Amino acid sequence: MRKQRGTDEMCATLLRDLVAVYDLGDTKTMDTQFASISLAGFTDLDCAQTVVLTVNNRYARRIVSELSARISGTQQVMALPEILPLSAWLQQTSDLLAFLPQATLAAHALDSFGAQQLWQQVIAQAESDRILLDIAQAARLASDADRLLSEWKITIDAEDETRDFRRFKAWRSSYRSRLAALDAEDGNLAYERVCQAIGAGQLRVPFQTLVLAGFNDWSPRFLELLQALRQQGVEISELRIHTHQAESVRRIMASDPDSEWRLAAQWAAERLSCDPQGRYAIVAARLETDVAFAHRVVREALDAAVADTPLLYNVAVGRPLADWPLAHAALAWLDAFCALAQGKRCLPEIMGQALLAGHCVGEAPEASGRAAIDARWRKKACIEVSGADFNQALAQFAPNLGRAWQRLVDGVLCDTGPAAMDFWVQRFRRMLQGLGFPGESVLDSHAYQVMEALEDVLSRLSRQAAVLGGVDFYAAVNLLRQLAVETPFQPQRDPAARLDVLGFLEAEGGVWDGVWVMELTDEILPAAPKPNPFIAPAALRRANAPRATAERELQWAHDMYVALCCCAPQVWVSHAQFEGERLLRPSPFIADLAAEECAPQSAPCIPAVLDSLLDEQGPALDAGSATKGGIGVIDTQARNPMWAFVKYRLGASQLEGYAEAADQNARGIFLHRAVELVWSMIGDQSHLHSLQIDARLQELVEQSVQQAAQEHLGHYGAVLKRLETERAYSVVNSWLQVEMAREPFRVREIEHGYRWSYGALELNLRVDRIDELSDGRLAIIDYKSGSGRIDPKANWMRRRPIDVQLPLYAAVLAGNEATVAALILARLHARQVEVKGLADGGYGFDGLDSPSDWPEFSAYSWAQVLEQWRGAIELLAQEYAAGVASNRIVQPADMDYCDVLPFLRLNEEARHDN
Repeated sequence: MRKQRGTDEMCATLLRDLVAVYDLGDTKTMDTQFASISLAGFTDLDCAQTVVLTVNNRYARRIVSELSARISGTQQVMALPEILPLSAWLQQTSDLLAFLPQATLAAHALDSFGAQQLWQQVIAQAESDRILLDIAQAARLASDADRLLSEWKITIDAEDETRDFRRFKAWRSSYRSRLAALDAEDGNLAYERVCQAIGAGQLRVPFQTLVLAGFNDWSPRFLELLQALRQQGVEISELRIHTHQAESVRRIMASDPDSEWRLAAQWAAERLSCDPQGRYAIVAARLETDVAFAHRVVREALDAAVADTPLLYNVAVGRPLADWPLAHAALAWLDAFCALAQGKRCLPEIMGQALLAGHCVGEAPEASGRAAIDARWRKKACIEVSGADFNQALAQFAPNLGRAWQRLVDGVLCDTGPAAMDFWVQRFRRMLQGLGFPGESVLDSHAYQVMEALEDVLSRLSRQAAVLGGVDFYAAVNLLRQLAVETPFQPQRDPAARLDVLGFLEAEGGVWDGVWVMELTDEILPAAPKPNPFIAPAALRRANAPRATAERELQWAHDMYVALCCCAPQVWVSHAQFEGERLLRPSPFIADLAAEECAPQSAPCIPAVLDSLLDEQGPALDAGSATKGGIGVIDTQARNPMWAFVKYRLGASQLEGYAEAADQNARGIFLHRAVELVWSMIGDQSHLHSLQIDARLQELVEQSVQQAAQEHLGHYGAVLKRLETERAYSVVNSWLQVEMAREPFRVREIEHGYRWSYGALELNLRVDRIDELSDGRLAIIDYKSGSGRIDPKANWMRRRPIDVQLPLYAAVLAGNEATVAALILARLHARQVEVKGLADGGYGFDGLDSPSDWPEFSAYSWAQVLEQWRGAIELLAQEYAAGVASNRIVQPADMDYCDVLPFLRLNEEARHDN
């Protein structure tokens, strides 16, 4: 360990030395140096003959904002030159080529999404035998390699060619051939075409002055383009926004990343409290990863600092467009259309997601009806939903939506055959419009921006029709979803926000009154090189391509650190000491600064006078009122009285999941039915033996299992249905072998219903099976088809017993003047068929205990055990009928399957009753 630490310290020292001695100067050559111009110098420019090119949209907006701020009180307007990012200017200039007769333009222009789709098609065709290849990732890397070769003029010598490069070279050739066949060009080829047209003098640009803003990386292709513009007489200048090195830079050392975030948030809250009109920023390298935590700690810190007026802040991280409610609803409804158009039945999950998403006809008035449809499917464990079922449900619970849906089914949904993507986009719009999308409520600013972004995504998808070709409904919806997932969306920044939380690239060039830069470890600044694997490292190194070498990353990190230190008069830089148990080191750019070890302040605890109300008593149950839940009412009352009150009196519970074809409950119902049918035909043990002797038992078992499968496995596929029936044959046969070894009996009742009442409480019960033994007494059998433990000893010996199905059935039968001699839990499972329970005597079952075998009942007779259970069950029934709703539990495991946990709030206060 000591040796490793010494090695790490030596590496860190060498890196700091490299920062000091490495030439981190400008990458431009001497003959491409440009004159400087300030914002004040814009007043001397002829705006009609000037274009300002920026590195991105953010920088363009910043320049407009800076120029707007220079308008004086007497000056109402200011003439501005055209200010736009390089990518937009290239697109604009490419459009100008259409007016040149000698220019041979492609018929189709592919954006990044369309180009990625074409790369994927080419790679999938070329690598059809490599099933483990990640086609999407390979396409992204190949597209990046293609751009790098062109942008940085990279040449690959024969000795530098690797196997991966040769494979990529073949892909690239096929890709270019496909582009030519489609008469299309991507962004990379469009850039090349613009450079060639300007360099050859075919295209004269309509301006005399070009101002560059925010460019730090000067690729050979970009420099060639600028040189060609110079040859046309264009004067090129660089915008120099006046910046000052920070007056002070303080280094803060936190114990861990969470503490670092809290320190930064508390710093921002303190600064804004002292200077409400100031502008501050928190800059984080891994903001996208930490965005949820960042929102929480910043909001907590600002709320604690100012209680009266909330302080607004902006977090510059865009979520995928598909995650925003309006876009999510549109995609959910298109999924629903697609599911029903493809077949007569579809999964309830697909239709349920659309119903819950809303933004349709009857959005607010029928919201509860749409939710009721979804809840009903979950409760009934529906495996599939037909179009007729869906129409019937809509007619009952959401009639306005039902009428709109029927019009779509009769009209738009009749035309869903394969088509080009532009036709699909038109169909999508008609489907959503016919459904009333985006709903009847007024859209706020964010929702309106989402609608604009969604419309832009649809338009982009439509323009890629040439490369996507003819696709079916399912593929078209998936392509739209993929593009919506890959498209980040962030609402416009609130101009009233005084705090910005943003990443390194977003912060570069910004100006605030104070900045806190986080996560400055030697893993972040500088980061490890990440060269493109399809291009030889030697070739990337010669070209000094981005992310290719440690020197290149160091150069970028130095420029970034210098830029961040010019963002405010006071700058705080911080890093964590540990991430879990892993030791972190500071970035070499801040390692020489004196470190201040800090810990976040705990929130002040201000004592307050509280009124305490213990609400554990609800209204008593009205006599004659129906109570749903059966035996579950008593069992839940024993586990937690408030759980029982919330679930059965208030009718609240968590939403159940959607049923699946291989759902354990569906398997259990099928197996129960098979055993029920078998014993309905057998009747008693003597008949069982005779069937075994006559070799007719197997035929009867197969008949019963097949009938149960027809009733409960209708939605299963052929293979899964066959496997389940074969498993059921084995389980039923194993169970019958156990029953043959029993003492003589006859089956008295199967799946028989009983009604049990105690005071105002009335419950409907259903017993799996009741046998009459040779001595006239009864044995109650309850089937368990799961793989869990079934031994009831610990549960039945409790003062408040749980899993009391069989004890309660015994109490019911005792009220009917019948004598129960055995309570049997039968586990029917392919791994093991076993029996557990309690009995008054031996009845041929291995696994049944007598009262003397259980410690709590060792001194009790059988009658006393039954009497104790009866008293405990009646006490629980009395509690429930009286409205007792105390939030108490005996054992935490009792709540493992609680479906009202958020209501109980046991995470805040757990009460135990021993």
